[in-house]
Amino acid sequence: MISIKKLLKSFLYFTISILISSIILTIIDYFEIFNTSILKLIIPLIAIFIQSFIIGKKATKLGYLAGLKFGGIIISIFILLVLILDKFNLKSLIYYLILLLTSTLGSMLGNTKTPK
Repeated sequence: MISIKKLLKSFLYFTISILISSIILTIIDYFEIFNTSILKLIIPLIAIFIQSFIIGKKATKLGYLAGLKFGGIIISIFILLVLILDKFNLKSLIYYLILLLTSTLGSMLGNTKTPK
């Protein structure tokens, strides 16, 4: 199993990558280089997949549980933010389920790529 310390470290890396990509997207959107609406959906998916893959490589067994934990932490924070700042709808619920599935898949793939 993976420890809370490793999960929090991955969460920190995820947060830093999202902040950096948000700054880049803001600059691109400000200068109207191209439409960034699809990138706003894809970047969190890629960031969660990469961090879940890393968590899966560090997990000794049951990589999907590590991915479910990491995805659960991320999704619970996103849901709290949406409930505070905006209204919750079915479209966002589907997106969060896709994020959870991406997290689980990334950790499963990372667990199979570990050297035995």
